[in-house]
Amino acid sequence: MRHILLIVSCLVFNISFSQQTYWASKVLGVSSEYTGGSGQQHRAVQLLGRPNKLPQAESGATAWRPATPDSGEEWLKVGFDTLMNVRQIAIAENFGPGCVTRVYAYDESGKEYTVYEAKAEQPSKFGRILGILLTAPTPYKVASLKVMLNTAKIPDWNEIDAVGISNSTNPIMARINLAKNVPASLKKENLGANVNSTANEVAPVISPDGRTIYFTRFDHPENLKAKEDYDVWLAEEKNGVWQKAKNMGRPVNNTEENSISYISPDDRTALLMNVYQPNGSLSKGVSITQKTASGWSFPQELKLLNYINNHVFSGFYIGPKGDVMVLSLEDANTKGGADLYVSFRQADGTWSPAQNMGFNLNTADDELTPFLATDNQTLYFTSNGRSGYGEWDIFVSRRLDDSWMRWSEPQNLGPAFNTADAEAHFTIPASGEYAYFCSSENSLGEFDIFRVKVPPSVQPIPTVILQGSVLDQQTKKAVTAEVVLEDLDRKQPNQSLNYDPAVGDFKLVLDNQKQYGLSAKKQGYQAASVVIDLTKDNLYKELRRDILLTPIEVGKKITLNTIRFAQSKFDLLPASLPELDRIVQLMNENPTMEILLEGHTDNVGDFEANVQLSKDRVEEVKKYVVSKGVAQGRVQTKGFGPTRPISPNTTEDNRKLNRRVEFTILKM
Repeated sequence: MRHILLIVSCLVFNISFSQQTYWASKVLGVSSEYTGGSGQQHRAVQLLGRPNKLPQAESGATAWRPATPDSGEEWLKVGFDTLMNVRQIAIAENFGPGCVTRVYAYDESGKEYTVYEAKAEQPSKFGRILGILLTAPTPYKVASLKVMLNTAKIPDWNEIDAVGISNSTNPIMARINLAKNVPASLKKENLGANVNSTANEVAPVISPDGRTIYFTRFDHPENLKAKEDYDVWLAEEKNGVWQKAKNMGRPVNNTEENSISYISPDDRTALLMNVYQPNGSLSKGVSITQKTASGWSFPQELKLLNYINNHVFSGFYIGPKGDVMVLSLEDANTKGGADLYVSFRQADGTWSPAQNMGFNLNTADDELTPFLATDNQTLYFTSNGRSGYGEWDIFVSRRLDDSWMRWSEPQNLGPAFNTADAEAHFTIPASGEYAYFCSSENSLGEFDIFRVKVPPSVQPIPTVILQGSVLDQQTKKAVTAEVVLEDLDRKQPNQSLNYDPAVGDFKLVLDNQKQYGLSAKKQGYQAASVVIDLTKDNLYKELRRDILLTPIEVGKKITLNTIRFAQSKFDLLPASLPELDRIVQLMNENPTMEILLEGHTDNVGDFEANVQLSKDRVEEVKKYVVSKGVAQGRVQTKGFGPTRPISPNTTEDNRKLNRRVEFTILKM
């Protein structure tokens, strides 16, 4: 049966659907496919799903092309998961359009029907959706389509991006998968002459607190090599104004190609492109440098476990907890060009083999410059393998589970961020207020660094920046110490860092709606801890918490802030164990030490019951300490109930302070 056609082609560059369209989901056959690229570039599987290269209409590895150009008759056959009575067929001819000669439809039994034959003349200047509108819905459900081409009709390559069907008469249109609620009216701001110049400023990395921006500058007279050289620079923000950028100098920079890709939450650890050799040369890979009291350390190679650093890297970023790295690289496992990979930090400090993050994120073209936000879930990256506005666009995706393999469908950030040129190196602080990236549109020279105010729909989940120092309780002077952050729900591993007051405050990224224990350890001091309660918070904020370390002396009394019990009971909660283990460690290090454990409650409820509860609780603490090998005679207990408050029992927050366990050193 042959259907009469009303419309044979439709040149469309719209960005929205007007009805439900079903795109081909499987390749059932193909005359030939291009095999000259890497991975799955230009293979027949690239025409599955919706268009990746329209509406911008350009050649791309995410579309099918025959094995050779101008070869004559070629064909492809595709199937659909959803079978329907079809009123309209769409063939996305992204490059070399005008070669489709016939289209056959097949019902569920495999019977063939001719549904399209080309006329003598067809428009062929631009990529397009070839829209085939039938006079009436097919009386059969279409299970598959076969598209015939004469590639000799149009010189050079011919590419098909997608094949779709619909039961509607409204034209099928290619669309850009736009992030929702991103106003096109947003204006990007040039960071100005203190940051940008007539040279190239690229690869910005904003610190999580948003006060320092690091970037790479090319061909600038103040680089270590004035001509055609890449150096790392930084600029600081003060009172809303970006100060004059400064070259980071040696050893971060030398006369080779230097570039930064990551800065840690405390501004003390940076990742650099390439491996720094002692003779001043560079080789492929990744290097790490640490900020010290005397400056940045000589960059050392960052080891990827069982993984040779000889691949093409185009960006990498470590998550806020320091245990996961997202990379863009090209190797034998890529889908096409550069892909996004994930690597996990091992117990010995090395990194696991990089795993390809799959088809949800990666295409047969390139995915570059990944940036993982402080929420550890929101990923921004650049791609030329998805429908967009120009050569390279910026996309956002959200992690769906802890496998790091399942991600939401990437969304284009829209025309406020992306132009007909190339945009890349998206970076955003923990506040999520402004995003920073590089672009050449309206720049002072070539590429400049811009910022855009970010609407909530594409911001990361709000987190908290915690900043502080470690002080001697008696002298109030800062002391070096190990700072440990504990998730009191015990759902995340501990984070630790070495605090050096000569370098500056410690800084950590915390998730909202959680409770943390923050502690510090130093030889000769009792490990102190404070509770950071964010269970009622859901907005970005910055906190300061200084930790007071108490010298180990007879008579010193210390509050055990992270000891937790079940409500109105004396059962120890798991969140208490790290604090109790520190007491055990202290007593093991000081084998003649004896202590007094004191229990306290608020004044709510029966007085005698509260006194008994306080006694039971400290006895439970003693039981745990003794179970770890500490002799019973070294631990005394007393329960004072509500008789010794340290805060008025007028509010719940104050009452929490009164519900506490303390210990006093009786003997050393």
